[in-house]
Amino acid sequence: MSARMSREDRLRLWRAERAVDRMEEMDRKVFLAIRVEELTYSEIAQRFGITVADVERHFAGSLRVLMVAMDEKNPWWWRFRR
Repeated sequence: MSARMSREDRLRLWRAERAVDRMEEMDRKVFLAIRVEELTYSEIAQRFGITVADVERHFAGSLRVLMVAMDEKNPWWWRFRR
């Protein structure tokens, strides 16, 4: 298997990076703590001085942004197609 990424994989990665950039600050911090640092909800709550329910809310918000950005059915360039 090649170490090079396909064009489609690069596009998905670009979309994901842009989505993370567009997240609200706390949503982004919580998302990265869960997905990158692999912390538990209670560890994150303690780190940021918020409740576990707030961690859940921020994570849900980050996932909404990510889901919209990764929706391949509606790419940004669709309006230019014939």
